[in-house]
Amino acid sequence: MQVDDVIARARARSQTTLSAPDDGDTLRRDALGFFASIPEPPVYRRRDDPARARATELLEDGERLLARALKQQVEGPLLDALATHALALWLISNNQIEAAEPVWLRALEHERTATAGQRLWKRSDDGVVPVYDPATGTSRFDPRPEAFVHATLACPHCRKVMQLDFSPRVAHHRFGCTHCRMPYWAYFATVRALEVHPLPGKRRRYVFRVEELSGTQTRIELEDSAPTVMNAAHQELLAFLYAPEGSLRGVLNLDTSRVLWLPSRGPCFVATVAFGEGAWQLAVLRAFRDQRLLPHAPGRHLVALYYRHGPALAAWVSERPTIRAGTRRALDLVARALRPRAKTGLE
Repeated sequence: MQVDDVIARARARSQTTLSAPDDGDTLRRDALGFFASIPEPPVYRRRDDPARARATELLEDGERLLARALKQQVEGPLLDALATHALALWLISNNQIEAAEPVWLRALEHERTATAGQRLWKRSDDGVVPVYDPATGTSRFDPRPEAFVHATLACPHCRKVMQLDFSPRVAHHRFGCTHCRMPYWAYFATVRALEVHPLPGKRRRYVFRVEELSGTQTRIELEDSAPTVMNAAHQELLAFLYAPEGSLRGVLNLDTSRVLWLPSRGPCFVATVAFGEGAWQLAVLRAFRDQRLLPHAPGRHLVALYYRHGPALAAWVSERPTIRAGTRRALDLVARALRPRAKTGLE
């Protein structure tokens, strides 16, 4: 059995199986879940080895995914990863243990290549070391330097990107933006499950069930009204970006480079009186505050001055309907002028 034989079997299956229309995002998400479920091949044979039964079960899933990929005319590393993993599973299910490991290692290389185009992170110990490498005399059980993660992050204040390293042993890390010099926190965890629940007013609630790189599991909930739904597949790495005061400003998927920016909920006294909480103008004005004012010392001084006198000014405006209407018109013009440059949702 070779990779071409596996593809031929899946191609025949795709031509005889009726299925609902598929799309690339769904196929990729299902493929990542399939890759995450594949165990390492057994090191030695055992009577009634449970790994053979598990491989037979996963082979069925792999051939279905491969048939879907062929039906979509998918080519390149993703197709290669699916076909090579299916071959490794076929070898294990047929008790060809020695032949399975190099095929599995090759499948992992295809898997990494398939996600490298959008991936924003890389571990220093990426790559699977063989149980024993006779060429170098090394084993995967030999001591190695502590691993670190090299990643590309976006600052939750100015939204500009930077390269940095962090230890995977700790989930929370404090960083300083190299552009605006503002501090922020990032919480790193991989996706176990994601639920998206619709809410009134075009809003939705995200329920992330995540696992830290150290193994601790937790749950994070948030609400948003961005026009596009954020998706995340099993085992994808997320960075939850927090401002120093502890407010969540964004969720960055480090495997797909998609980011969900969340509007700041800080005070916007006069605009809230003029428009009411929840207006799109508030989101634009808050984004201008976060992205244009707070990254610079004069802007921070102006914001602090507004926070000091804003409540009294808002109370004065709310008591005067004519002034409130004029304020609403003026701020609406400002918000419309700022809107093309404001980043308030999913990008």
